[in-house]
Amino acid sequence: MNKTTKKILVNLAQIAGLIAAALLVWYVAAVLTDSELIVPDPWTVFRLAFELLGQGAIWLALLSTLARALVAFAISVAVAFGLALLVGVFPRTRCCANAVVTFLRALPTIAVILMMLVVFRSSTVPVVVAFLVAFPVAYSTLVRQFEHNEQLFDVCKVYNVSAANKIKFYLLPLIRDELLSVAEEELPLCIKVVIAGEVLALPLNAVGREMYVSKIGVETARVVALTLIVFVVCFVISGVLGFVRRRVRDRA
Repeated sequence: MNKTTKKILVNLAQIAGLIAAALLVWYVAAVLTDSELIVPDPWTVFRLAFELLGQGAIWLALLSTLARALVAFAISVAVAFGLALLVGVFPRTRCCANAVVTFLRALPTIAVILMMLVVFRSSTVPVVVAFLVAFPVAYSTLVRQFEHNEQLFDVCKVYNVSAANKIKFYLLPLIRDELLSVAEEELPLCIKVVIAGEVLALPLNAVGREMYVSKIGVETARVVALTLIVFVVCFVISGVLGFVRRRVRDRA
């Protein structure tokens, strides 16, 4: 057994142990409360989750939510990518860029959603809110690469490297290596923020809307089942992106 296989098995064992412990705590809490409205039984939730996955409406809601999250992720990464390049080429703009990012990071999410409901359509609000949350994270991750490689920029300055060559040979390779890390962190974040926006904006075909309707109907088990489905989706996406990132890093 090589080291890589051993490491994978150890990680899987740790994940299995955490899941078993969480299920045990969940089951004990359900027994102690003895109320489906407060803590539904885990087996009831699992059964309901499988039933929901057999419904076309749930798949439509899930795919619509994922599409909104992908749009928000793509826009946030594209804007962060452009701003990070701008800061890399013109370091004096970093102060202004950091001020904008700090302002966006400080915005209260719920207040932003309520204000956006006045301006945008209900289907657009979750995308805008997810962008406002994800963009500062993406920008900070990409710019961090410049801070760790300041000597490269000093060399560019000494040898009068043009802006085009600086972007092509220094900035793009540095940022490209971080894009998968950004995707691994940001895509699940976008999904969660989009769902939070959907709960308040209530667009058609949305997981957040399904959760809100279940909550209004006091269907706690259905809310937890939907949450479990979203958790699994985010977990799988993070796992796949992490695997791809490691493979790309090993081949580099």
